Amino acid sequence: MFLKNLILCILLLSAIATSSSALAITDTDSDNNPISTKMYITDVFEVTMRSGTSTSNEILMLLKSGQAVTLLEQDSVSQYSLVKAENGKQGYVLSRYLVDKPSAKQRLASLQQATAAQKQENQSLKTEISILQTDLANQLLNNENLKNSLQTSEDELERVSLAAKSTLEVMEKNRVMESTITELQQQQSLLSDENDILKDSTRMDWFIRGAAVSLLAFLIGILVTRIRWKKQESWGAY
Repeated sequence: MFLKNLILCILLLSAIATSSSALAITDTDSDNNPISTKMYITDVFEVTMRSGTSTSNEILMLLKSGQAVTLLEQDSVSQYSLVKAENGKQGYVLSRYLVDKPSAKQRLASLQQATAAQKQENQSLKTEISILQTDLANQLLNNENLKNSLQTSEDELERVSLAAKSTLEVMEKNRVMESTITELQQQQSLLSDENDILKDSTRMDWFIRGAAVSLLAFLIGILVTRIRWKKQESWGAY
């Protein structure tokens, strides 16, 4: 009972102090704290966790706004719920202070973190896109250079093909000429052989003719000699 009265006194003193502060703000000079200044309620809030389902029970600890707890049971009559804090302590808090979602401050902080992470990821993606664009430009330039090199190679190949074709034609002509020369050489050899044969035949003919002439001269000489002897004999008979 004494504790309950003490708490009521504290609450009354707090209310009086709050009223006095409000009056002091109202009476302050307009140059320092204008009456029309817009103010906001702080989002710092603490919930008492008690040992029982009444304000007369002992305060075990203060739970800050957004702190996670585990719901164990609910009392619809007293509007209190038994919860378990992260440090393992159990106690009762008013059910109206429990929500199934994080506080707006925590969700805002999470959204801000997610937004910052998304911005960082976007920046990374932009950097990556810039690098890819640079690589693409380099690839396009390399492709253009390769196309030029390929065109040059094709032109050179065409020139080489023409030169090879000309070389083949020249080689074919040389082969034909070599074949012709070989045939001519063979014909020359045959002609040389024939000339040699003809020379030998001519020599033989001249030899035979010479021999025949010599034989004929010899025979004529013999005949002439005999005729002379016959004439001499006939002259001696007279």
